[in-house]
Amino acid sequence: MNQNPNTLGVDKSRLPALLRRYGVLRVTVAVTLLAILASVTVTAAILYFTEGTISPIGILISIIVPLVLAPLSSYNSNQLVHRLDMAEERLRRLSNTDELTGTFNRRYFFEQAVREFERAKRYDQYFSIAILDFDNFKNINDGYSHLAGDAALKRVAEACISNLRQMDVFARYGGDEFIFLFPDTDALQAKECLDRILAQIGAMEFQYAGRSISIYISIGVADFHETMLDLYEILREADFALYAAKRQGGVRVIAHST
Repeated sequence: MNQNPNTLGVDKSRLPALLRRYGVLRVTVAVTLLAILASVTVTAAILYFTEGTISPIGILISIIVPLVLAPLSSYNSNQLVHRLDMAEERLRRLSNTDELTGTFNRRYFFEQAVREFERAKRYDQYFSIAILDFDNFKNINDGYSHLAGDAALKRVAEACISNLRQMDVFARYGGDEFIFLFPDTDALQAKECLDRILAQIGAMEFQYAGRSISIYISIGVADFHETMLDLYEILREADFALYAAKRQGGVRVIAHST
């Protein structure tokens, strides 16, 4: 009459998702109800085929046993599964995140960008990549300290994220560079968003150690076209556009023209 909770229609592979969505207590209650239902069904069938009648006492026992045992066993196991799932989720998030800025890291960006390149190539679609670089990061580091430089990186990351869509991918590319992935967006469409970011950062000043610090950035953007053989071609074009912006004095967005 006592049933193993793992045999009651709860798929082990789905259990962590159920626990995240409904919580340990609700899942435990659901498992207990399923255990009672299974216990009553099995007990009634056995009594009917062996004795020709269904005993009320037998049914009562078939309810009480899983009502007592199922919560004790399933709550502890569900709690353990939930804790392990949360720990794994934190590790996944940390492995994909830049520790300083809280943005995605370079590895995660390339995973998503390769997937987007393959999708665009297969289905004749398009996307854009943009690279952002500080114009005055060395001056901030040398003139105010590396902690001021860290603060500047965080401010830029916050400004960028606030202007992006949920589908966009934004990551720290390395040092004082950030990189954007814009799915289903050509370079000119991406430039509209990047111009807003440039304007917001250009109007930004932040205080550090009682001193006001301005941030200057340049951005280069390029989009995918069907003749590209690999992801690095669009990255090179975005890089060319970035250096074109630098050569023109910085503090601007340049879209690569093919």
